[in-house]
Amino acid sequence: MVERSSPKGPGALTWAALGLLAASAVLSNTVLFRQVVQGRTELTRGISQRIGEWELVDEHVATASEVQGLETSDIIERTYSNGRNYMELVVAYIAHSSRKSAHAQEACLRGSGAMVGSIADVTWEAGRVQAKLISMDIRSHRQWVCYWYKIGDTYTANYLTSSLRMFLGGLAGQKSQGASLIRLLSPESPGESQAQVEARMQDFTRALLPELRKNLP
Repeated sequence: MVERSSPKGPGALTWAALGLLAASAVLSNTVLFRQVVQGRTELTRGISQRIGEWELVDEHVATASEVQGLETSDIIERTYSNGRNYMELVVAYIAHSSRKSAHAQEACLRGSGAMVGSIADVTWEAGRVQAKLISMDIRSHRQWVCYWYKIGDTYTANYLTSSLRMFLGGLAGQKSQGASLIRLLSPESPGESQAQVEARMQDFTRALLPELRKNLP
């Protein structure tokens, strides 16, 4: 039997990438997106500390700037590990309002100084999840970010669709149905291909979806 070595914890480059993601949240708080943070839900806290074979190894509390930038205090920022790799998970639930938080994350990443490489549309889980997969280069090391929004049973990275669904939900009186931003980040190991990283993210997503359905509108 091969003994699995335990990870030592997220490296400096991973935390640097997370810093850029945090900066992107701050930069999203422009005149266009600025709204008063409403609601004090804690729906994201119900997401399990174990997701499939992935176990929680670290967690951070969202800063005041992140809360303002993402326009919600209902945020979790966690690091999970399967004993071989790390997956950074950010889930932010944005209660229904007139705010416009559902916007293209790659624009904010560029604005925060990230060296954004490739941007691709990916479809996972037999078409249920339509996400954006983005590569970022930090000090010659590559990190991969994947994000989408959950609104009911819809999982899409199309921020115009997300905003429209929130608006129509408001007209229909569905005040409890907001949008949830789901964002994954995983570092690329030496010699690893994009296909391998994407397969890892798909594996995590497959285990994550039941948690999202159980805890978020």
